[in-house]
Amino acid sequence: MCNTFLTLGSAISKICVLILATNIWDRKYHTDPYARRCSRIPVQRTPRGVAAMYLALLFIQAVPDVVAIIRSLMRFYGGDRAGRIRLVFVVLEFLRALGLSLLIFTVFPQLDLYRCLCLCACFPIITALQQLLSTISRTFKPGRSFGARMFLSTTTLPHLILFLALFSATYLWNVMETPFHGAWVLPFGLFAISIGFWESWVSENHAETTFHELYQVKYGLRKLNISTRLMIAIVRIITVLVVIIYAAKGRVKPYLFFNVLTSYSYSFRQTRLLLIAFGMILLNFSLRGCARFLAAIGMRAFSVFHPVTIVPAVGYAIIAFICNHKICGIANFLARLGLRWSCDQWGRKTRPFDDWYICMIWLAVGAYRGYQFVHQKSYDKSDEVVDSMPPVPNGFCIEQSLVVFHISLSKAEPTFDIDDDHGDPYDELIVRNDEVDRTVTLYMCATMWHETATEMAQMLRSILKLDGEHARRLATKKADQLRFRLEGHIFFDDAWEDRTELGITKRVPNDFFRTFFDTLSELTGEFVDESGSMMSRILVNTPYGGRLVVKLPAGTLLFVHLKDKKLIRHKKRWSQVMYMYYLLGHRIMDSPLSIEDRQQMADNTFILAIDGDSKFEPEAVMRLLNLMNTKSDIGCACGRIHPIGSGVMVWYQKFEYAIAHWFQKAAEHVFGCVLCAPGCFSLFRASALMDDNIMHKYTKTAQEPRHFVQYDQGEDRWLSTLMLKQGYRIEYVAASDAETYAPEGFEEFFNQRRRWTPSSIANTIDLLSDYKRASENNDSISMSYISYQFMVIFFSMLGPAIIFTMLVFAQVAAFGVDSAKVMLYNGIPISLFIVICFITESNVQLLYAKLMSIIYAFVMLAVLVATSSQIVLETVISPTSMFIVAMVLIFFIAACLHPREFTNIIYGIVFFLMIPSTYVFLSLYSLINLNVINWGTREAVAKATGKVETTSTFERWLRRIGESSWSALCPTLRARPDEGMQLIERKLERLERSVAELHKNDEDNEKAKERLLKIAKDMDDAAGTSDIVEIRRPIVEAKPVRSMDKYMWMEGDYLQVCERGRLKAAEEEFWIQLIETYLKPIESSPQQQSAIAEGLASLRNNIAFSIILLNALLALAIYLIQKHKNVLSIRWTPYRNFKWTKMNELTGQYEETKDPLKIDPLGMAIIVFLLGILIVQTIGMLIHRLNTMIGAFQEVNQFHDLVPNWKSKKTDDERILTAARQMTDTTSYALSHGADGYTRHRELDRDNETVLYKLQRARLAKRMQKAEAKNQA
Repeated sequence: MCNTFLTLGSAISKICVLILATNIWDRKYHTDPYARRCSRIPVQRTPRGVAAMYLALLFIQAVPDVVAIIRSLMRFYGGDRAGRIRLVFVVLEFLRALGLSLLIFTVFPQLDLYRCLCLCACFPIITALQQLLSTISRTFKPGRSFGARMFLSTTTLPHLILFLALFSATYLWNVMETPFHGAWVLPFGLFAISIGFWESWVSENHAETTFHELYQVKYGLRKLNISTRLMIAIVRIITVLVVIIYAAKGRVKPYLFFNVLTSYSYSFRQTRLLLIAFGMILLNFSLRGCARFLAAIGMRAFSVFHPVTIVPAVGYAIIAFICNHKICGIANFLARLGLRWSCDQWGRKTRPFDDWYICMIWLAVGAYRGYQFVHQKSYDKSDEVVDSMPPVPNGFCIEQSLVVFHISLSKAEPTFDIDDDHGDPYDELIVRNDEVDRTVTLYMCATMWHETATEMAQMLRSILKLDGEHARRLATKKADQLRFRLEGHIFFDDAWEDRTELGITKRVPNDFFRTFFDTLSELTGEFVDESGSMMSRILVNTPYGGRLVVKLPAGTLLFVHLKDKKLIRHKKRWSQVMYMYYLLGHRIMDSPLSIEDRQQMADNTFILAIDGDSKFEPEAVMRLLNLMNTKSDIGCACGRIHPIGSGVMVWYQKFEYAIAHWFQKAAEHVFGCVLCAPGCFSLFRASALMDDNIMHKYTKTAQEPRHFVQYDQGEDRWLSTLMLKQGYRIEYVAASDAETYAPEGFEEFFNQRRRWTPSSIANTIDLLSDYKRASENNDSISMSYISYQFMVIFFSMLGPAIIFTMLVFAQVAAFGVDSAKVMLYNGIPISLFIVICFITESNVQLLYAKLMSIIYAFVMLAVLVATSSQIVLETVISPTSMFIVAMVLIFFIAACLHPREFTNIIYGIVFFLMIPSTYVFLSLYSLINLNVINWGTREAVAKATGKVETTSTFERWLRRIGESSWSALCPTLRARPDEGMQLIERKLERLERSVAELHKNDEDNEKAKERLLKIAKDMDDAAGTSDIVEIRRPIVEAKPVRSMDKYMWMEGDYLQVCERGRLKAAEEEFWIQLIETYLKPIESSPQQQSAIAEGLASLRNNIAFSIILLNALLALAIYLIQKHKNVLSIRWTPYRNFKWTKMNELTGQYEETKDPLKIDPLGMAIIVFLLGILIVQTIGMLIHRLNTMIGAFQEVNQFHDLVPNWKSKKTDDERILTAARQMTDTTSYALSHGADGYTRHRELDRDNETVLYKLQRARLAKRMQKAEAKNQA
């Protein structure tokens, strides 16, 4: 279909240009039989019509150059390097524009459509001459015999005939007895065009020659820089203008051009001609886009049916059919535009011989030369093939701009130049595709905490599927299929608990890990062997807790890291720091390769970050991996996240996630960079994370109050911000789907957004405040994108006021109540909620928010009725109605463009009803609770965190009053000091000091046990001699003592099936250093905690007061303007005789009126900005969907390789998996595991030199050397 569109569209474009060109001169048509037959409608030529023809041809040729000027200036002001002007391109494009303009404006007006089309087939005259000279040079090559030279001389004859046939076009009509005046213009124009079409005579043989730059640009090995493209566009526009002035001199007066441009009406012929010209411009752009689309999806048109080859023949057939069958409808249509259809300009009596036969030869030769031009050699599928198109489009000859050139990078080494538009070749971010190892390394890293068994099973099933895909790809022999080495890591936070047995307290894995272990055993289907153990499971003691190593069915190693929060920092960010430094710092930097090889290894290593409840298919991972392996400038790629679960809150989130991905994320991807890569399913490039300003800075602990919000409440967003500011691009792949469980309860949902909202705003403001650095480092972040994000964040802060005023005036319209009363009735509950958020606990706030959400869901029904009535009364033309209708249509179109997600639009009803809840109450709840830095989700697990005293709400209120200054009025409320409690606290402090001392000096186990027994005896004595009363306040428990037998935790009943191993000394030393440097548990005194709380409260008060005040002022301004609408409104009449319906205040009846609509200027401004944001996001969505469709077509194009294998038997699949297991056999862990590996407990350790942060140190040393050299210079 696209090929047909290219052919027919190019033919129509060519014929329309020729029709305009053959009509700009006033000629006699008495010799044309078609004109005599179809002359019922007289053609009225006017000076304005002729001027419009000139302008139409000018726009067709010059508008693409104007667009190129605008794009070049935008790129220049966006920070791209301009480079120096390449004069060879400017000269060649000047010749092309000059030759085409001379033929269009001076030669074609003297010819008919037949001869114009045949003359266009003679453009490759220089190519024919080049082929002839090349053949002659081979004939006279030194060393050839006389016979060989005679034979080669005969082969030059066909090339000579072809050249002479095309060369005859330069003089044929000059020697004939025809009224043709172009003795010098025609040959000069033809040769200028032929030279200017440099793509036709530049080939791969011109590499490393004088025309090397032309060769590079033609085959996409370099791009035209900004200066060259800008100069080409300016020169081409000036050239066309000069030729028009020369050709129109004495024919059209200059003022008529201005008159045509300023006076327009569809009834005017000149206006319709200009509209046709702009239609041709859109057609030409569509043809270029279609050609790019076919190249992007890997589909190639047959060379014989390419527009360059077949358009002259197709155009000739169309013209011949119309002329021979005397179809007068075309003539009648053109006559209304002041145009004629010319078939035979001169007739047979005006020339001594018929030139039609020579014209047929021109067509045949032109088709042959066109076929040779567009015919591309085929490459092997394993080659890295680059597709490119002519960089400069030509409206007069659009078919020449639709050629796609192909070249293999393995056969063409690109030569870099600092002025070209491909960036710095020595930039650390650039990886050339010819250096990429086809087998990449993929580390799958999951962070877990207190997931349920269902969530664990969901994640493990996804891992097992990826394990099978990994084995299948390693076993395949297809050269074009990406293969990867896979290794899985699960970081289990808070996986330990205290358990006392026989008077000894020990740390053992908790019930969550046991659930995980049982689930894993059930899914893998492994059984205990005769010796009572599983060979595929090994338990290892580590400095941070423990580790379970599992061999999955297809051979992948899965490492489960059990983190003890007593030994290492817990929570997700620190788990990410663990696997970054372990997998990237320890594994890659500790390899015996050079720094360059390690850099390449880092570029070919990827980390798949998932959550403990993520669900995905292997195809989704492969889409991300293929994208990252193809584009070296991408630091991270994320997929489409689908929330799963049940309940109203999940329904809301389904629609919310849908529109966020459809619009916001797609727009960020197209116009800039995705701001947040979700940790539940994202693929990171190792070399990007290893950057000094990313991985090292990510370990930074919060020091200021805002750091607690930015760093710890939204770690995924902060890591994304660090990558963007450092210059790495984050992309969104809509076809890569993943699922994750969403909060199902109201409280859990609000607590999750309480963390997300402040963190997102803080990171966005951080990026915007440092926009200069971000735009300088990141080519994808422009000033326009910064402006877009500023508008989004600004209106998100004003969301409560906008929604509040919408609710107020919708209720006014629905119930007919005074606006002041409605304002008061809605302001009181919201103000009360603000007060509650400041003075009460979270559960009270959430209870009130839930109650008000239910009430306002009914209010939203009134909003729906009021909005519908407003659309009916004021018609769809009113600004508010247009905004609402446009928004609904855009959402519906978006759902249609995502057919597999279309059902999400049904949940838009729940989303609509919950707008007050989420945009007002949730916004205020997140803002006022900004100082609360606990996560709030899955917090109700007491078993792993120790016992927590439960007190009633009444007791907590009494305690709060007793600890406040009001207790001075009632001394009985003040808590009395408890001597027993003080004694216990002193003993616990002494115990902690003793335990700390034991950790430092644990060489002698027997002495340690004696001291522990002594400490226990002292505690028993203290408890016996003290009169301890009942303690009502929670007791801070001492840190449990880890048993001296570090393998004691492995004695659990369910762990007896596992073997035991140990870390190599090098890795153990690595973990000790890493924990000591970055991951040591944070201990803060009560004074420090109080200072942190005060700082967060102060930050909350400042920000909350500012935003609440800003929203209150906006709401008040909108209300006052609406109150004085008769005076302060803008009166607008959409069109003449516009009528709308309004209520007559005297009669109380609805009546039609012609009064202009009264528009609130402030509200109108808000609508315009919001609609502008939505339109930008919609454009981004459309472009992103087109890119997604291109990717889908690429997959379909590659899918034919799998068709013959569909009937393969199950035994073949088993054979492939068996071979894969043999290739990835992990029985010998020392050979299969990274730099150090594991050893069995019975094997000897071999200490290796610990090399930590080698790459960072090498980079630092390199910078220091450069700085020293600079200082010496």
